[in-house]
Amino acid sequence: MHNSLYKRNFAMLLGDAIAFGLAVTFASTTTVLPDFIRTLTGSQVVVGLFSTATSGAWLLPQLFYARFLMNKSRKKPYLILGTAIGRPFYFLYAAALWCGLRDPRLAVVFLFVAQVMFMASDSLASVAWFDVYAKAIPVQRRGRMIGIAQFVRGVLSFGVGALITLLLSDKGPAFPQNYAVIIGAAGICLMLSFLFITQIREPDEPIEQEPPAWKEYLPNLLRTLRADDVFRRLLLVRLLAGVDTLALYFYITFARDVLQLAPATVGVYNTVQTVGSILASVGLGVVSERWGSQRVIQIATALNVMAPLLGLGLYLAGAPGTPAIAVLYGWTFVVVGVTLSAAMLGWFNYALELSPAGRRPVYMGLFNTSAGILIVLPPLGGWLQEQTSYGVLFGVTAIVLVLAHVLTWRLPARRSP
Repeated sequence: MHNSLYKRNFAMLLGDAIAFGLAVTFASTTTVLPDFIRTLTGSQVVVGLFSTATSGAWLLPQLFYARFLMNKSRKKPYLILGTAIGRPFYFLYAAALWCGLRDPRLAVVFLFVAQVMFMASDSLASVAWFDVYAKAIPVQRRGRMIGIAQFVRGVLSFGVGALITLLLSDKGPAFPQNYAVIIGAAGICLMLSFLFITQIREPDEPIEQEPPAWKEYLPNLLRTLRADDVFRRLLLVRLLAGVDTLALYFYITFARDVLQLAPATVGVYNTVQTVGSILASVGLGVVSERWGSQRVIQIATALNVMAPLLGLGLYLAGAPGTPAIAVLYGWTFVVVGVTLSAAMLGWFNYALELSPAGRRPVYMGLFNTSAGILIVLPPLGGWLQEQTSYGVLFGVTAIVLVLAHVLTWRLPARRSP
């Protein structure tokens, strides 16, 4: 690859990653949107169902998109198509909130529709994006690019967190216009990401001539799993680590329900989560480049256990919502920021290193769609909390995450040329 082409693509992918990261900071599925849904409905199960709809719309279609893209020499047109279809829905929803959407049931239904449309179209974009990214950025530089993107996004996200805190405080617009501004800002960032994507120049790479027929496609996927022992291990560990979603979306409701923290704490914890992301971008970016993505996975899973353990400890102690407790509980969101940032630096980069060039869409589609098994966990977590307690929810999550971390030590170092 020519050096000038590499530099251009590095810059465009960097801009895309920063803008997209800011969008998901505004419309955070771990702080902002769960708190919004809980305010509208008062239901933990609905919060969990929203996460299921989000994950399912993004994960489940990817195997079908992967087959479609296998014999396409250029993936960028499909990357542009996927981003162009879904991203305006955030603007539409924000406009509806601002202009008078007041019925809580309709507000929730329309939010589900907007999120599913965004995620389903982004599912196509993601399969294409990973292929373009792997072509454009050498494996030795991927940790650097993602690390820089996450660091810059993290620094800018301090401003995002401060803005969210202001908007959700008594000084901000009335409900739900305050959330309309937040979601609209996410839409602006998504469109900026789209502009960067249009400027990428996709390198050439050999492709498969024809995708297998549908009746052969699924058996072909099973043969891939049987033939690649390391990939099978990666999927198993990733699924176990993904059990963190049983509790992930309820850390913020625990803060509001049990610790009795103020609504503006949502913005503060969004900022705190950003701190975790910045720490991860610097530290784990170096780890990825020097020692490989499997080390990133090991560190992230070890830290991830701490979030439910801290919640469990505060629950058992009957901790009051004092400023000191609010600060201590903030560590949960530092950990969440680290583990979310580790997704690209660890899990996805490791999967890309295992993926043969001509079959990359299949590997990444299989890697992502297999995680669709986990989409039942957030509503199950909401049901478990409502039927038992936050203590049971956090305890069950912690046990499985310990097992996931232990199994990460069976993932060998692996780098493609």
